[in-house]
Amino acid sequence: MHTRLRRLLLAVFAVFALVATGTTPLVAAQAVDAQGVDAQGVEAQGVEAQGVNTQGTFTNPLMSNFADAFSDPGVIRGKDGYWYAFATATVMTHENQDAGGPPYYMPIGRTADLVNWEYVGTVFSEENHPTWKPFPGTGYWAPDVRYVDGRYYLYYSLAGGGNAAIGLATAPTPAGPWTDSGGPVVDFVPDGEIMEIDPALFVDTDGTKYLYYGSFRRGGMHVVRLSADGTRAVGESTQVVAGDRGEAPWVVKRDGYYYLFYSAYGCCAVDTGGYPVFAGRSMSPTGPFVDAEGVSLTATAPGRTIVNSPNGNSLVGTGHNAVAVDRSGQDWYFSNANSRFDAWGGRPTVMDRLDWIAGWPTVRAGAWTSDTPQPAPAGTWDVGGTFADGSLRGWRQSPEEAWRLDEDADSGAFASARSRGPQPVLLRSKEAGAADYRAEADLRVRGDGAVGLVVGYQNAGTHATAWLDPDRRALVVDVVVDGETVQAATRPLHDGFAFDAWHAVTAEVRGTQATFEVSAAMEGSPLARLHLDLPDELAGQAPVGVVSRGGGGQADNVGTTTLYEPVTEKVPAPEVGTPLPEYGDEFDGTTLGQGWTWEGAPSGDLADGAYVWDTQDADFSQDDHASVLLREAPEGTYTVETKLTLPLGTGPRGYERAGLVAWIDRVDSVHVAPTSTGATRQAFLWVGPDASPWPDAVQLGPSADTLWLRLRHTTHPGTGEHLFQAATSRDGTHWNWGAIWPLPGDAAPPRIGLVSMGGEGATARFDYVRVYGP
Repeated sequence: MHTRLRRLLLAVFAVFALVATGTTPLVAAQAVDAQGVDAQGVEAQGVEAQGVNTQGTFTNPLMSNFADAFSDPGVIRGKDGYWYAFATATVMTHENQDAGGPPYYMPIGRTADLVNWEYVGTVFSEENHPTWKPFPGTGYWAPDVRYVDGRYYLYYSLAGGGNAAIGLATAPTPAGPWTDSGGPVVDFVPDGEIMEIDPALFVDTDGTKYLYYGSFRRGGMHVVRLSADGTRAVGESTQVVAGDRGEAPWVVKRDGYYYLFYSAYGCCAVDTGGYPVFAGRSMSPTGPFVDAEGVSLTATAPGRTIVNSPNGNSLVGTGHNAVAVDRSGQDWYFSNANSRFDAWGGRPTVMDRLDWIAGWPTVRAGAWTSDTPQPAPAGTWDVGGTFADGSLRGWRQSPEEAWRLDEDADSGAFASARSRGPQPVLLRSKEAGAADYRAEADLRVRGDGAVGLVVGYQNAGTHATAWLDPDRRALVVDVVVDGETVQAATRPLHDGFAFDAWHAVTAEVRGTQATFEVSAAMEGSPLARLHLDLPDELAGQAPVGVVSRGGGGQADNVGTTTLYEPVTEKVPAPEVGTPLPEYGDEFDGTTLGQGWTWEGAPSGDLADGAYVWDTQDADFSQDDHASVLLREAPEGTYTVETKLTLPLGTGPRGYERAGLVAWIDRVDSVHVAPTSTGATRQAFLWVGPDASPWPDAVQLGPSADTLWLRLRHTTHPGTGEHLFQAATSRDGTHWNWGAIWPLPGDAAPPRIGLVSMGGEGATARFDYVRVYGP
């Protein structure tokens, strides 16, 4: 029998067999050319990225072709296949500012690959901007853009004159036109403890909408449930982060946990702002959120696991983050930044790989924001496309002419199934993708039937389909081998799920392990998720496809890409070396050891094997600064450590603090210290002479009455600057290594020592000072 005829008959028999068993087969098996794309290993700052799928490189900042400033970025992948970014209202270029040009009311950029961006326009203009809350000096801050039931929702802060509220605008496409809702979603409360800034929407699997927002004030960061249409707050809000500086929330759901990202002090200082990003996680979208040590983010000494922080390179202020996923499934961290050396004229956007290691997110495995060329995201599919070329070239239809191209303003061109009754109709790529892959499609049902993403396609009788099934109101995954359904899994979709609006359906397949997910726009809010162990028959290279049953299926952005290789190990934490007792002091005598000197009047005394020192009613903000106990430091790499007890009690107080210092003078100095900040107790790496932690102090890990502190010294290989990295520990064993900060390399070598200052009323007890070599 002729081979082609034999294949056709087998396919027909498979169709009849599957119809008889009540399953929904795909039709007309055809041969495919298997073309996989190998992942390539890359290296970044000495850390092997373990097979990240690369397509060239990029260097921060992004968007420099049109924006000196693109701050507080919100990112979404539109249904036209582009990623869009939105920024706080700004004047984007020096030229525009110098010419007296108009402000950009939340500018919009877009990209096809996450690297090369173009300017699109603005959300608001003088003609359409909101007028319902005309604060003095009104600004539009921190846009958060989501896809909700077929429209784009943009939540923003309307702020000015110390007041703020949260508004909402909607649009049919990410580029607009945007229409304001005409009133607040969360209104300003006069004399309230919360400043309603930096909104972020999260939609849970049950369809409930939550809005998170931050605060300059002691009320901290909050979450509130929204109405079903997302236009107004319902009920009372719940605090999720304590303290007067928790802002820029971003929430994702992963492996059963809700992860809350948030930013801390230092958003807007040009060259000295730290603006670190932290995370906590919870089993509920309303908390309580805890850090990796189990410390609550609403405790008096709030928990915090570091996601990103200054690392000693040229970039600082790398907070206010959003997260996007590339074609390979790799997450990417977006934030704004400032340069320590270049006057960019604002805070542009930067991007880096976001890794999930041991259940926690971290940027570049803990190397944090980059300022050198990095492997670029997987911005294109290996196989598939957006249908933007207006044709179905590169695709096979079964049966022929079962699909056509339609078009709308949001999606552009998309594939639409022709009505064929109950028989499934298939559209699949002519080429095959890699053996380990991520497949995706935007799907919707306009009319009857169901629509699905097809993966692992070997022939008409062997494949897997992830259906959006309106009749069952569920994500349904059918696995068919040799014409028989061998697995069928169902995950209900919430009441009100809009099957007639676009939803992203993805499949990540590594070997025989497959994870299927439905979301609005792959923004970290999965509406349904299924994990299956696929049969061996579906493993290996395969084309990607979509299938419609009943004639109502539509599909766009259908593609498959080599699946990313997750990074599983963090950058190694610094290790202390050989003890150097000649540079330390155990404080076990009746006088201080040799080598100590004072800047300022002597203060404190030895008692019971410790140096006991009341906090001084002074700091480094004046020439007549607080006293500092100092000694010479060794050359090269070293680490200085102390054990400190500083009970700060509860309730509001000033900025009393004590800890380690690296000192050139009161301006060029850094110190790591647990600190009172109003009603909360936090640990900081303090930078320079500011009396308060705003803006020149960088939060570290969680604080405690007894805290072990470290400062590690290295030298920047390019600039010769002295780099100091801070670490804290609540038990003396497990260390949280945080921000790195430079001191000038052309000044006198820094001395090391102790400080106790910031206001009267607290007593510091230092058990020892120990210094270790490389």
